[in-house]
Order: sequence, then structure tokens, then C-alpha cells
Amino acid sequence: MVRPGVVLAAIAVLGAGPSLAQPGPPLPPPRPQDAPSPAPPPASPVETPRSTPAEKGTAQAVAEPDPCLARLRAGGFEVAAADQPSTSNELCRIETPLRLKAVPVPSRPGAIVRLDDEPILACRFADAFGRWVGDLVAPVVAGALRTELKSVRTGPGFACRNRNRAETGKLSAHAEGLAIDIAGFELADGTTLRIKPDGDAPPNPALAALRTAACGWFTTVLGPGSDAAHADHLHVDVQQHGSSDRYRICQ
Repeated sequence: MVRPGVVLAAIAVLGAGPSLAQPGPPLPPPRPQDAPSPAPPPASPVETPRSTPAEKGTAQAVAEPDPCLARLRAGGFEVAAADQPSTSNELCRIETPLRLKAVPVPSRPGAIVRLDDEPILACRFADAFGRWVGDLVAPVVAGALRTELKSVRTGPGFACRNRNRAETGKLSAHAEGLAIDIAGFELADGTTLRIKPDGDAPPNPALAALRTAACGWFTTVLGPGSDAAHADHLHVDVQQHGSSDRYRICQ
């Protein structure tokens, strides 16, 4: 017969059994739900093909227009690049040839003066001539004649020849695109201010003022009265005379 005290003691021992068991291995910590994904390994660098010097030169020539042409276009000039004129005389060459189509009038934003003959000129001369027309001629015409300057009639600009079309002698400034011959100024009221006076009529005062002022813009100014070769037009150029660029021929 088992005594009650022995049974109670056994139950007590069995009840404490779990606390007497050996501890198991520790569990891993819970994984955070919002933990960022590990960054992917860096991609292998890809080498950019290198351009050859010839390719660079070609790309640069296409991407970068001539600075003189770019400057004129930025200033409101209407110009088009022109091919080098083909002539038998290799001395007849133009530095940066262009066709001059129209020039801006700074005193009247948006206004332009057209050159219907679209003369072929060197870019640096087109710059000087265009600014003379827009900055001086157009305002003088508007103030003196009470109308606007519409266009300027010129010859072709470039011409491979000697001065005054002589058989021999020095090359004309026209042969380098550095000169232009002006026949007259067409006005918005339909009239034309012609360089050659009609009959014995005296020169128009506005025209005389423009001719005199042109000597501040060009190195050569020749017109009616200077010689027979310039009896019907006004010739202006920027060709240097002698060793000084300040020397002027104004007749």
C-alpha cells in the first residue's frame, strides 16, 4: 500500500519536470519586415569609344558655324553662306564669303532693310556695310525724307577685276569681297533716292550727308564727281591703303 505522502511527493517531482530539463539552442531574432534589400553589385564600366582626331575635326566643323556668320545672324542680319567664287585668277579670293539679304534697323526694332541683289561679300565687310545701312542710312532717310528706307540697290558685290576695270594695275577691293557699289536707295513711299543726279540737279542734301558720313565707316568712298568710273554709283570699301588703316580716300 502506497502511502499518501509518497504519492504527493512524486506528483510534486513530476510537476517540476520541465524546469529541470536542459535548455535547447537559442532561436534567431525575428526578421524586420521593412528591412531594405541588399544593393546589387556595381555594374562593370562600359568604355566609351574614342573619336579619332579626324572625326573630332569633322564633328566640330559641323557643330560650330563660322563665328562671323554666327555673330551677324545673332545681330539680326539675314545672310547665307556662299561658295568661294570660281575664277581663273587665284588672287580673287574672299575670306568667309556670304550673300547679304537684309540688315536690321536698331532704332526700329523688328524693321529691316533688304538688299534685293543679294551681293556676295566677305563677312567682315558685310558687317561694316550692314551696320552703316542700319545704324546711319535708315535713320537719316527717315528723319530727312519722312519715309522709311525699304531696300538698297547694289551690284553683285564680288567681281574679279582690277581697280576701275583697268587692264593692268592693282586688284580691286571687289575681288576680295571688300567693296560694294550702291546705285540708289528705294524708299517706302515708292520713290528712289538715286546716287546719280538727274541732269544738272544738285545732290539731294540727305544723300550728300550720307556720302560724307560714310568716310567714318569705310576707307574708300568714291561717287559722282570723283572720276568717270564712279559717275553713276557710290563705291565704298574697307581695303587698307598703305601701312595705315586710318588713311581714307573720300572723293
